[in-house]
Amino acid sequence: MSRHASSKPVRDSAPAWVSMLPRQVEAKVVELGREGRQPAVIGLILRDSYGIPSVQEVTGKKVVQILREAGIESKLPQDLFNLVQRSIELQDHLRANPRDQHNRRGLELMESRIRSLAKYYIRMGKLPQGWAYSRDAAKLLVA
Repeated sequence: MSRHASSKPVRDSAPAWVSMLPRQVEAKVVELGREGRQPAVIGLILRDSYGIPSVQEVTGKKVVQILREAGIESKLPQDLFNLVQRSIELQDHLRANPRDQHNRRGLELMESRIRSLAKYYIRMGKLPQGWAYSRDAAKLLVA
């Protein structure tokens, strides 16, 4: 089996050329988190603007863990948040284009994905028992 994409090098500590200290990286993560950025976006900003290849290699903690310790955790896990956001955009599209059956089916499939992912997060304890997705409450979840 051949691999066509490159992969990250295996290492357990930060490379010698990283100029920021772990506490500086954590402070930057908290700062970006307070601006409302998602964990994946924070990692990209740190990689592209500050030359930090991996927050976990430098600090020993994941971005989500640093945000949780600082009390800046979002209500929903990132993947569920993104699906809910996309479903809201599709709902707005369908209000403007009520005869678009293809995207209506897409919305149904997306909502099914949201419900199954929510079941998983309820089982894992990341969402409260009894949490349920509804189209009406979706905008409140993302706002």
